[in-house]
Amino acid sequence: MLNLSKVLLSVFFSASVMAATPVEVAQQQSIEAYSNLVYKTYSESLKSALTLQSDLKNFVKNPGVLTHEIAKKSWKLARAPYGQSEVFRFYNGPIDMDNGPEGSLNAWPLDEAYIDYVVGAPQAGIINDLETYPVINEELLKSLNELDGEKNISTGYHAIEFLLWGQDMFADSAGRRTYEDYVDGKTLNAKRRGEYLITVSNILIEDLQSLVDAWAPNTKGNFRSAFVSQKQTSAFKNILSGVIYMTGDELSGERMYVAYETQGQEDEHSCFSDMTHMDIQWNFWGVENILRETKILELPALKNTEIAKAVLARIAKINVMNAAIPVPFDQAILSEDGREKILAAIEEMEALAKDLVIVSEKLGAKVDF
Repeated sequence: MLNLSKVLLSVFFSASVMAATPVEVAQQQSIEAYSNLVYKTYSESLKSALTLQSDLKNFVKNPGVLTHEIAKKSWKLARAPYGQSEVFRFYNGPIDMDNGPEGSLNAWPLDEAYIDYVVGAPQAGIINDLETYPVINEELLKSLNELDGEKNISTGYHAIEFLLWGQDMFADSAGRRTYEDYVDGKTLNAKRRGEYLITVSNILIEDLQSLVDAWAPNTKGNFRSAFVSQKQTSAFKNILSGVIYMTGDELSGERMYVAYETQGQEDEHSCFSDMTHMDIQWNFWGVENILRETKILELPALKNTEIAKAVLARIAKINVMNAAIPVPFDQAILSEDGREKILAAIEEMEALAKDLVIVSEKLGAKVDF
């Protein structure tokens, strides 16, 4: 005997599938591709962070020139996938919704003296304040992050960066923190410094795991399941909000123009390791990744249009311009040639953001920018 409810459900599902137009099918495939890209990028970020965590533990256990260099290299490698993930922000998704981990993962610029000693203050920071903070653990560092000031950063990639490189006081190199900062008897509170470094890496893993879980496929009730089920225009508005605000505001503005304007090393993104030039590349490649993987510019409303061609041409141009910025970035913001190239790239990104607003309009998902 036939199960009537199953028959009705089958008929309803078939009708729903039949009702989808070719345009709707293509758009849904684009939205799914975006979700796959987000999951893949966060998964790669987590994988590289786990390697970093392992290398940090080995360094703290066996501090030396080689283990220190391995840990620093591992940090650089871990930044590559995460840098390409930052374009998944700016629409209240899992990374930056209320209580999201963005501020814990990548907040900057940070006040170095909030964490550890600095030039002129050899006993500064949480690490050296045994009376106020007798025990360093995850609960403590989470509670202190951005407490009483946005530069009071105690966790994330840049806290690890500072603990590996130290302050960058040099025009010809990154920070020169010695491995002896982690050797008992060589430097004040070496053991606590190691405990701090490992604790921060543990928090980093937890935060990244939460993002992987939020975007995991075939998981009932997570963010991704709701994202792919929402109205298509809403999904595209979210996707393009990330792309537009990254190019037209966060990257071109906060991460490039602010340092360009102030000519201050403290205002560059990765100021301890001198890796800001790669932060710029990775952030912009994240934008390119979305447009390539989702094939948004090939959707019926955009395929072979002048705006689609203009966007592709501008992306290629910006890649060349970013690569031409002199290294390190903290010296480029001081030189005439460097400043000229930085400003040109900034202006081109701002123009791209305006083009992408037109793209959002073509898709019926206008982003206000």
